[in-house]
Amino acid sequence: MQLENNTKAGRGSAVAEVDRGVVLSQPVGFASVSPLLMLVGLFFFGPIVALIMAIFSGGFNEAAALFSEVLTDPLFETVALRTIRISLFVTAISVVVGYAMAYAMWRSSPRVRTVALALIMFPLFTSIVVRTYAWTALFSRFGMINTLLLETGLIDHPLGLLNTEPVVLVGMVQAMLPFAILPIFTILLGLDFDLLRASAICGARGRQTFFKIVLPLTKQGAGVAAVLVFVISLGFYITPAILGGPKSMMISNVISTEVMTFYNLKGGAVMSVLLLLVTLSLLLVASKIGSIAAHYRSGRA
Repeated sequence: MQLENNTKAGRGSAVAEVDRGVVLSQPVGFASVSPLLMLVGLFFFGPIVALIMAIFSGGFNEAAALFSEVLTDPLFETVALRTIRISLFVTAISVVVGYAMAYAMWRSSPRVRTVALALIMFPLFTSIVVRTYAWTALFSRFGMINTLLLETGLIDHPLGLLNTEPVVLVGMVQAMLPFAILPIFTILLGLDFDLLRASAICGARGRQTFFKIVLPLTKQGAGVAAVLVFVISLGFYITPAILGGPKSMMISNVISTEVMTFYNLKGGAVMSVLLLLVTLSLLLVASKIGSIAAHYRSGRA
């Protein structure tokens, strides 16, 4: 009797487990995700719609004149090209340095890996304003770098390091490194160490193993890191405002000046929409290049 009860209980739990798996495997209905979609629409598409309505509030002709005025403004063209250039430099440096750091963490012991992750995540819990002002203590005329160079006799007068584009690059790379390291490190964690052992058994050296096995299998993480860093860098405001000067202004600084100083709300809205269009266009180009490369590789295979 006890055996029969245990058998029924076992069958009942098995049936319940199967039913639970069937329920979890069923697609989620639209009603279940509609609150999330409403939040995304409200906080993401809502501001974009508000910008477009502000631009076209005076009619199509006025909106066309606004776009024409901004696009033909030499200042906007210069700042837009500078923004793209700085963002590309920040992306390239962050991905290269981030990949090296992620690879070193992957090959290290669990204890070292834990400490490294804590050090990487710690800046994310600190205000970017505080982190950016910390760089001024290093690069100002009477900062640590100039003081050290003066005391060692390498220079006779303080260098004008602050308010330059290289310092802006340093500050932005420091802020973007966690966003480059984490996606790459996540992909590296999915690799099997047996692949490295098999490569070593076949006679491949460390460099050959990296370029033939590790890098091809983790380039997706590097691509995600590059897109993430580039998109965030395009909208950087704090770091160029604090560390950069007039010659290092980015598009976000110009938009802020137009709105807050000159009260040119429509001009700022046009610049914001143009920045969004440039970002989407560059992402579309990157996606097309990735699709063409994948098609080319599959064709060769």
